[in-house]
Amino acid sequence: MRFTKSHLALIISNVGFSFILIFSTLLKDSGVSSLQQVLFRTTLALIIILAVNTGKIRLMMRDLVHFMARGLVFSLFLFSALSAIALGCPVPVTTGLIHTQPLFTALIAIVSKREKVSAKKFLFIIIGIVGAFIVSGIDIQQIWSTNINAGVYLAVFTGFLYAIYLFLKRTEKEGYNPIQALFNTFIFAVPFTLILGLLLKLFVENLLIVGLALPNAYQFTLLLLFAIFSTVIPYSLLNYVKTTEVSPTTEGIMLLLDPILNIFWAMMLLGQYVTPLQYFGIALILISALMILKS
Repeated sequence: MRFTKSHLALIISNVGFSFILIFSTLLKDSGVSSLQQVLFRTTLALIIILAVNTGKIRLMMRDLVHFMARGLVFSLFLFSALSAIALGCPVPVTTGLIHTQPLFTALIAIVSKREKVSAKKFLFIIIGIVGAFIVSGIDIQQIWSTNINAGVYLAVFTGFLYAIYLFLKRTEKEGYNPIQALFNTFIFAVPFTLILGLLLKLFVENLLIVGLALPNAYQFTLLLLFAIFSTVIPYSLLNYVKTTEVSPTTEGIMLLLDPILNIFWAMMLLGQYVTPLQYFGIALILISALMILKS
């Protein structure tokens, strides 16, 4: 296999993505809510993109609905993932459950009749679901228990939203370069995040979810690094990956490096460990995702 710029872009993207939950944990520990993290992260990313691409931003009216949908799903996706961390779900568990995404992607393809399910693929989906249950630390009898950390359910929901976002991304509109498409997604994600926050404030009192306050110097530095190294750089590079150099299957497989790095950083930087059985569940999810992508 020839190593190309697209392969390098994927590796750098993985590193950037792998710090998302690390930044979120540090920000949560300093008192920054998941709502504020999403809002500052997308807003700062917008400013950065605009600053380095002055005069190159474009959005045609005919594509308004498409980018609005992407912005809404992206906002929900980020908020759900970071709220799982805010509710105390460990990084290894959260990342394992988020990467049930290939299972949802396969199920969406089956339900939408874009793809027929083979016995082999159905087996891979079942393996991934079993892995998700093991990672979550619950069993079938506990699914509706109020004692289960709500972050577990949000992490699984994030996997579903991730699949929806990737589905929308694959319907990319012509006439936009990757940075323009990313900017157009963020420009709608910001107001949708504000609307979501205002609605949630009516029902949620947890300040680590919906709190809003001016960040101090330490918090702002973390938010800025979050926006640059785990938002603008990885998402931009991911959009520059060429299908002529890296097939969609290979891209999906290479992106599975992200959860592995997530778990490594969580252990090394945060001292977060989970049970050997949960690590086995994460392995089942990644094996399932790998097999689904390859098939």
